Amino acid sequence: MSEAFLDTDRSLHPLWQEPIESAATVHDLLCEPCEIAIARHLNARWHSRLPKTQPSPWQFAFAAHKTGFVYAVALWHNPSARTLPSHWLELRRLAIAPDAPHCTASWMLAQMARWFVRFCPERERLISYQDLAVHTGTIYRAAGWKEGHRSPPRRRDRSKPRVGTFGKRDYRSSLNGIEPDIAGKVRWERVL
Repeated sequence: MSEAFLDTDRSLHPLWQEPIESAATVHDLLCEPCEIAIARHLNARWHSRLPKTQPSPWQFAFAAHKTGFVYAVALWHNPSARTLPSHWLELRRLAIAPDAPHCTASWMLAQMARWFVRFCPERERLISYQDLAVHTGTIYRAAGWKEGHRSPPRRRDRSKPRVGTFGKRDYRSSLNGIEPDIAGKVRWERVL
């Protein structure tokens, strides 16, 4: 058995150990809701660009696993853009383990969309932002998502306090540095 499969940090059920068999294809996996803490922990290990996450307010967390051994995680919340409807859902993080089966990301996107159709019919649309500096959008196209909006790279001056309707206040922190913030983005969408 490989070293990767001795990793108890990837268990959905850390208090009991099930025999670990590697997942050869995505058809070996099950995608279902999981504890937010598990998704945040594994996102910190696997995400290519945004490993750090705030503790809350996540609405949904999912894990793709085989017999409790996790290969991918996702975190969802309302859209970060205040101009978008609050009944939409935004995929804020999707992180895939290096030993995950081929096509795990697009398979998981499709599985989560099916789950939302079944259990959250009031949610009209799913969105996610692709970072143009490091990703190509292949997983979204493969899962049947459509390109919604494209924004160019931008630089923000966050050295001074922000002036707004609530007086002067600091900008929110960039937990993962400024590079992800300034990269161009594509908003991908999936109507439910």
